[in-house]
Amino acid sequence: MYLTTSSDAAAKQTTNVDQGLTKDENVALAARLFRAVRLNGDKIAKENPYWSTLGGQSLPRMVVVDTSGQKIGSLEGNDLSASNLFKQMKKAAAKTYKADLEKVVKESRGLLDEMDQIEAKQKLVAERKKTIKPGKEKDLVTEETKLAEQMKDVQAREADLLKKVAEDRKVTKA
Repeated sequence: MYLTTSSDAAAKQTTNVDQGLTKDENVALAARLFRAVRLNGDKIAKENPYWSTLGGQSLPRMVVVDTSGQKIGSLEGNDLSASNLFKQMKKAAAKTYKADLEKVVKESRGLLDEMDQIEAKQKLVAERKKTIKPGKEKDLVTEETKLAEQMKDVQAREADLLKKVAEDRKVTKA
């Protein structure tokens, strides 16, 4: 859970979280196995029944909970970093999933790298199509088809990875 604030004093830190921490590659890839919730932290007071889970000293704050709703940890102030958030996410994922989150992220990154390479080749083919000599179109169409099939394969492997991790849980879905 990401607790934000509209406080001018914390505006820079909130911007850093929005533009940096949440866009970190490890955090973004790991977040695919989590449900992200953004709350206005200014509205969470000590009287709130969820204060024990969501409360803290300063905003913005990240709170990581497992599938049972138990607080794994929270990050705020100087502790609020991508590496610390990823560590908390690994702890929460270890309670839910049999697969190691770090391995899933590494595998996902590899698949995304493959997709990037295929997309780069597709752009080259599209550029070559603009300046192609008559009679050579067939070669480019064949290459386009091959690249499209490679992309489908990589996307299917990515979907299979996420499906396998989601199905191979230690705990059942609520």
